[in-house]
Amino acid sequence: MAIAAGFVGGRSIGSAGSLPVAEARSAADELPAPIRQRLFRRSLFGPHSLDAAGPADPYADPELGVVDRSGSSASFDPHLERAKIVVIVVDAGRAGPGLDPFVHAPLPLVMVVAPSDDDAGSTAQTLAAAGKTVVVDGTAASPAQVARLLHAGAHGVIGSLDESHAAAMMRALDRNAFVIDAALGEDDDLGRLARAHGHRVYQRDVIADARDDSQYVDFMLRDALAIAQRTGSAIVAVHARAMSFEALARFADRAQRDGADIVALTDLGR
Repeated sequence: MAIAAGFVGGRSIGSAGSLPVAEARSAADELPAPIRQRLFRRSLFGPHSLDAAGPADPYADPELGVVDRSGSSASFDPHLERAKIVVIVVDAGRAGPGLDPFVHAPLPLVMVVAPSDDDAGSTAQTLAAAGKTVVVDGTAASPAQVARLLHAGAHGVIGSLDESHAAAMMRALDRNAFVIDAALGEDDDLGRLARAHGHRVYQRDVIADARDDSQYVDFMLRDALAIAQRTGSAIVAVHARAMSFEALARFADRAQRDGADIVALTDLGR
């Protein structure tokens, strides 16, 4: 399930206004029921997507706003296999001390560093040394900036780019670099061009913490688990916040009990 992103081209995936900014909600706000376990077509864009939602609460029907992934496995059998969930930590390069719990967690997290972050190269090296998968936020970066962070220890690039920017970005990537399509805009061509150039491509399914509300984050993570249980995998983005880490720690235990594991991105094998 993907939530409304409100993405405008040229902004960083980790900057204000790209990924949804967390909103404070009152305790009276009601959460929708978890999505039902049935086959459904997942669509991120168009009139039936969360991106098209108006002033009304866009989360009222989560079945209308999950990602349509062409790489989903129709043969996944939850009775025979364990589902796989990947967690991407957005804003890792600018979180300061708030990043420490994520760095020291035993989970194989994906950490996003932007070239505009203070001392981005050193941060990338530190995260890579801690055993985390580092990716570059390429949405507002030049190919040269991305290439420098890949040299500093990053393994791939994440972003939501139109055709001209995506084509330029391909020149910064060697054959071993992978691409995560952040899926934040309808004019996003990053995934399509990356596949055409032979790169491994992954697509973000859920942004779990767009509201500054622990109950909401728990709900979104449960929906991610439901997607993984149906399709075999789900990719979840969270911000580098204390509340999000606490929810993630709770979720990791629940997912394991329910037949899913938090795994490294490359374990998805897409």
